[in-house]
Amino acid sequence: MTEKKRGISLLQLFLLIGMGLMIPCYLFTAGNTLFAPFELYNRSRAALVVLTAALTALLCFLLYQADRREAFFARHEKKTLVAAAAFYFAVQLILASALRFEPATDAEQCHTAAKLIVDTGTFGNNERSFIYFTRYPFNLGLVYLLAAIFRLSGALGIADRFMPVVVVAALLFTLGLLCGARIARRIGGVKAQTRMLILFASCLPFLYCPAEMYTDVFALAFPTMTIYLALRIGEAKTRREKLLFALLFALCTFVGAQIRFTCVVAAIACMIVLLFKKRVAVFMLAGVMLCAVFAAGGALMDWETHKHLSEEDIAKNELPRLHHIAMGLPVQVDEGYGQYGYGKWLIFSTSFEDPQERKEALLTEVIDRIYYLRYPSRLIHMMSRKLLSTFGNGTFVLHEIIQGDRPQVDHPVKWLIFEWGDGYKAYYHLTTALFTAQMLLACAACLQAIFRRDTRGAAVFIALLGIFLVLCMWETRARYFFSYQMLLLLAAALLEVRGIRKTK
Repeated sequence: MTEKKRGISLLQLFLLIGMGLMIPCYLFTAGNTLFAPFELYNRSRAALVVLTAALTALLCFLLYQADRREAFFARHEKKTLVAAAAFYFAVQLILASALRFEPATDAEQCHTAAKLIVDTGTFGNNERSFIYFTRYPFNLGLVYLLAAIFRLSGALGIADRFMPVVVVAALLFTLGLLCGARIARRIGGVKAQTRMLILFASCLPFLYCPAEMYTDVFALAFPTMTIYLALRIGEAKTRREKLLFALLFALCTFVGAQIRFTCVVAAIACMIVLLFKKRVAVFMLAGVMLCAVFAAGGALMDWETHKHLSEEDIAKNELPRLHHIAMGLPVQVDEGYGQYGYGKWLIFSTSFEDPQERKEALLTEVIDRIYYLRYPSRLIHMMSRKLLSTFGNGTFVLHEIIQGDRPQVDHPVKWLIFEWGDGYKAYYHLTTALFTAQMLLACAACLQAIFRRDTRGAAVFIALLGIFLVLCMWETRARYFFSYQMLLLLAAALLEVRGIRKTK
């Protein structure tokens, strides 16, 4: 049968294939969480299997019931959205107040540097900040954001430097929720939008995530906002509107990338979809805007950074990308399931004074480890451990930073989410089973879209594929996927549980 008779172009076929590649990735990940034999997170595989099956069925039932009440939700669409946004905003502020803490480790470095900028004008003369940010300058985007929040709250006469940060994080979450709802509305109507809100309720860490006050939560809304703005470029009727939304698309991508660089994956997915859908004019406009904003914004970031740290110091001390890739190749089981290897990689990478010598040593290590993994059995064994570390915890370990300062379980919320709280084990299994069920629903939604030859959600599915591939190559922590959790739920919301219905 020819392509013309089948009604599908070659580019559309490639786009459908690109979407479909996310299915084996997340199916393997879900199965790995349930059945991998490695001891991690103190999990019960039997409990996870039973819970995942039950919760998948429950979510499907809830989505089915929501579809049956489409007329009701269509009449109360705005009220439903406002109620959902208000609920999350209020609950996030209440729980953050209960979880108030002083940041530790990486988060502490960012908050300390931001306070020094506001209070003294610079953090460059602080030894700890100098050492940390010449090694990890990619975290400076969060520092400058926090400094702006502290300045604004100070100008308003607010001395507290905890709740203003939480408020901004909660407002960003609200923007992400609303943008996700609008994307779902465009692709699947009111039903898909309602399904997304139901699935948001199935992600319990959303209720307290702003309390973390680190890059994971600040980056959460940006992939969703990026895809929404890309859609608006294509929908714009006038040249002025196209320019406006292209500029907002580029700015959103740039700001998100300064907080967590993986946010650019969503923009790349949008550009791929525009290209394969032959939206050449929109593709060119978005591409030019991206280049211009990243060039101008990058120059501004460098100008601000060099007020505190010299270019020479950063060039000498910055840990190269190979450092993080090497940490993401755990060929030995005792290397912390693909996490940090108990600090051995940091000791190794900082043992070189010459940056070129450091890069060459790390490159040798990476090549040796890739060579060791040349056998499929070794590669699968490594990826199984690594993916379990990254995707095997539905709490996303957001409590890791929160409990670093005040580990005492002195509040009912801490009793549930802190690792040494009596309720944590049940909470872990519940959230992980829900996370696994969400992955299964997203895979089903993608498969359904492929059968229908529906590429309207292609950017969402391709972005999920992209972040999966990045996390396969990068160092791993359970927090690193969290910034794409909204997109995962959006993808799952595109599943019509009632199946394909005939249309008049």
